[in-house]
Amino acid sequence: MRCTIYNGHPKYRLSGLRPLAKSLECYVPIHYDALSVAFLTEPDLCSLHKRFLRDPSPTDVITFPADPEDPEQVGEICISVDEALKYAELSSLADELTLYLVHGWLHLAHYTDQSEQEQWQMRQMEQRALGFLNQQAVKRVQVQRIYHR
Repeated sequence: MRCTIYNGHPKYRLSGLRPLAKSLECYVPIHYDALSVAFLTEPDLCSLHKRFLRDPSPTDVITFPADPEDPEQVGEICISVDEALKYAELSSLADELTLYLVHGWLHLAHYTDQSEQEQWQMRQMEQRALGFLNQQAVKRVQVQRIYHR
């Protein structure tokens, strides 16, 4: 699977997704030839949230599945780095971003979280997938702070 990474956050350089994607594909196949992951600021993700889901509120992850009829289209996971920062005090930023990646991945694998039951199932699958990554000794999303002068 080809994995394209877009770093749209001015304060962080994010990497290490290819090994994560390879391991996740083994655990929860999504059957895409290509995947795009975009790390964005909160305003950028809010703009996408409003445009495509008619909801301008902040969110952590938006997933756009590929159209099986269009071989040029790829699955896309858009992640808010700023939203992850709000919760990173409970864990590391790398752990929070990895959780968001797993969450988006599960959406591409057709898991949903609209009802309470689906949310519970999604949380269970997230924990199982993270456990699998731990067993495989796969590193989390790599985070490097960019310092501007």
